[in-house]
Amino acid sequence: MMEHLYDTHFHLDLQKDRSAAIREIEDNQIYTIAVTNLPDLYKKEVSAINSKYIRIALGFHPELVYEYKKQIPLMWELLPEARFVGEVGLDLVDKSHRKEQMGFFGDLVERCKYDNNKIISIHSRGAVSDVLDIIGNGFHFKPILHWFTGTKEQLNRAVDAGFWFSVNSAMLRTKRFVDFLSIVPASRILLETDSPFVKTRYGYSQEVYYLNSELHGIDCWANFKALLSV
Repeated sequence: MMEHLYDTHFHLDLQKDRSAAIREIEDNQIYTIAVTNLPDLYKKEVSAINSKYIRIALGFHPELVYEYKKQIPLMWELLPEARFVGEVGLDLVDKSHRKEQMGFFGDLVERCKYDNNKIISIHSRGAVSDVLDIIGNGFHFKPILHWFTGTKEQLNRAVDAGFWFSVNSAMLRTKRFVDFLSIVPASRILLETDSPFVKTRYGYSQEVYYLNSELHGIDCWANFKALLSV
């Protein structure tokens, strides 16, 4: 068994068998950042989970911002206590609620901008340039671009700004992203499974082992420790 395994983007609340998922995490000692899609789900998870290996992230998925806008005040109430934030960001494949998403994410970034304790897992589907524009430069938090799907130019821009990148097995199955890996500093590559959304023949723990072995030459555990350092 490999030592020092982790997952920076995992949906515990969406697992078919939540108890089995927790057992697997603990049995395999996988340090896991469990993202949430809404603030009230974060509250429930934080009160329900007591595990050395699981940390709950305060999230508000961009596709839910408009429908659940009544929870925005709860997000701001909980934000000061949350070291881990995610899943947040923008999803502009459907631009019908672009204004609401942009407004919420901009407010979030301003509230976190100078907090060097915050680690934020960011969704950017169809919106990489907008995410980079909103975050800008001079931020103190650690932004992780989860499942990056942008262009080479956008990748270079994110690298120059100091972003981190979390990588899952679906990304490693595309030649385009594997080619992109040479652009990203090895010290800013992290593991994620995005379970249960990544379709794979592996179980959860086997997926993490696979990722760790496929990113050969990269000290993924050292990167995770650097991410957690303040």
